[in-house]
This record gives sequence, C-alpha cells and structure tokens, in this order.
Amino acid sequence: MPSSPFVTWVEPADLGFNSAHFITYGNVCENLHGHNFHARVSAHGSDGGEGYVLDFVALTRLARDICQELSDRVILPGTSPVVKLAEEDGLIKAESFGKRFWVEKEGCIVLPIANVTAELLAFHIGERLVDALHRENLTTGVQLLEIGVEEADRQWGISRHRPRHD
Repeated sequence: MPSSPFVTWVEPADLGFNSAHFITYGNVCENLHGHNFHARVSAHGSDGGEGYVLDFVALTRLARDICQELSDRVILPGTSPVVKLAEEDGLIKAESFGKRFWVEKEGCIVLPIANVTAELLAFHIGERLVDALHRENLTTGVQLLEIGVEEADRQWGISRHRPRHD
C-alpha cells in the first residue's frame, strides 16, 4: 500500500452525542448511565486530486449525521451474547447478569455491536462513515479512516477502517 502523506482531521464541538448506555464485563452488568460523548475523525491518505485527502465540510457533515442518530438515546447492544433484549408494549427490556432495564422503544437505538464500549461505538461510526463516503464517491484518496470516541475526559476508544476502492 502506498504511504499516506496527508491527514484530514475533524473534531468540531458539535461532533458528539449525549447518550445513555451500560457495558458488561466478566459477569457484571453496569448500571445504566449517561455520557456526553465526543467524536473525532481523521482520514489518512494521499491527494485525491483537489490538494487534500477529503473535504473538511463533507467529512464533518457525514460524521455529524451519524452522531446525531445516537444523540438523546439509550444505546443498546444488538449482538451481545450476554444481554437479552425483548420488546413489549412499546418498551424494550434489556437484561443481563441479574439486572433489568425497561426503556421506551422510541428512546432507544439498538446497534449491531456486542457491547456499548467507546471502541465499539467508534467502530459503528466508522462502518457507517465508510458506507456514507462510498455513497458520495468520496474515497478516492482515503487509505485509512480513524474514528475516536471520548467517553469521559481523555478516555478514548479508537477504531480504524480501510475503505474499499471499487
């Protein structure tokens, strides 16, 4: 793979989301709690023909749209082997390791991830961003996308994605 001499990095104040979640580890399920998550995105690559890897405005717009889908929601893991989700009367019940949470369905988003960690949130955002960039034909110079999600002050989960070039 050719070297990537350039990086386009966006980290605007509104590239984030306020959400509630819990994680599981060992045989423990945390209490439901919330964060003011922040995100940053960098696109590593070469000049795509315009003198930059990726347009700041386009990258920010696409990433912001994805983050807004997560904002003001309870984020639940849709592929967890230890969290059972069930829907009843407009509510979603999440159950794991003896804890149960009932949440209004309209206030939830179930993601195709196994746990709602900062790393897997970054992974989800990255996968969605790669798809969005492909839809808009914006991957020409992009060799690597790096997405960071900050859950608490200076605590980041990072995910890296290599866009396909069809």
